[in-house]
Amino acid sequence: MRKLKFVFQIIIAFIVALAAYSGLYQPNAESVRAAVKNNLPQSMQQKQDTGTAQGRLRISVLDVGQADAILLQDGKRNIMIDVGNDAKDKVGDSGGRQALIKALDKAGVSRIKTVFVTHHHRDHMGNIMYVRGKYGVSNIYDSGYVNNGYKASVALNSDLRAGRYNGQALKAGDKITIDKNYYIEVLAPGDFLSKKDLKNMNNTSLVLMLHYGSFKMLLTGDAEAPVEDALQQKYGTALQADVLKVGHHGSKTSSYWPFISKVKPKYALISCGDFSIYKHPNKNVVGSLTHLGAKVLTTHDHGTLTVTTDGKSFDVLTER
Repeated sequence: MRKLKFVFQIIIAFIVALAAYSGLYQPNAESVRAAVKNNLPQSMQQKQDTGTAQGRLRISVLDVGQADAILLQDGKRNIMIDVGNDAKDKVGDSGGRQALIKALDKAGVSRIKTVFVTHHHRDHMGNIMYVRGKYGVSNIYDSGYVNNGYKASVALNSDLRAGRYNGQALKAGDKITIDKNYYIEVLAPGDFLSKKDLKNMNNTSLVLMLHYGSFKMLLTGDAEAPVEDALQQKYGTALQADVLKVGHHGSKTSSYWPFISKVKPKYALISCGDFSIYKHPNKNVVGSLTHLGAKVLTTHDHGTLTVTTDGKSFDVLTER
């Protein structure tokens, strides 16, 4: 009887362990969504963005579906880091050019001075030709790596390398000064990355540290784990930032533990579309960031995510 009871206990323990493994490590839309939503304080959901006050910077991770488009507004100028996809998401019927136009109209944008294209993938630069014409863009920065399989990339690269829109390809060590105590530091790409790493277009992403007073936000494009590893070895704790724009839409290819543990953000913001498209964000990525103490928010669940800072303190607000 004792042996039978012991065997029964082992079977029950195995079933519990299997269920735990499935819940913790297998991607699941509902479990990921619940993990993200449960990480959002109720008081934050009730706040409303009231615009850019003088002496404050507003950083909006725009809700543009499965793509990246980030708007910086300081009351004097508008700057963008990536401009989203010109086509709607294949699944979920969201995103596309109209999503970007709607978000920019809501932000009161009529002119954009500068655009940083982190890398030449359509979901990051698909609207660049439209944006530069519609909003009178003066400066366009990229990393200088062309995507020969994408016509818009080839055309933009030709213009930039010919000197139009300043034509500067950024690399690690460069610094773009925007205003007093407001600048963007370029951390990658650089000669510390191998040719093998850079064959992956995601790894050609500009990795940018935004400084506004003592506030810092790290923006990583789609840089994957090999780049993150090189960065954490090169910069160490200098990677620490108040806010992280999570790499590659929260994919498991990025958010390498040694890297994010150096960044140690208070907030981790993810731009992504419906979970069924690419299974973004990955549950383990969300779990790792949460374990570090970060509040994880996604555009799919919370709409446009807006950081407002005076250079000392900051708030993070959600659209919904």
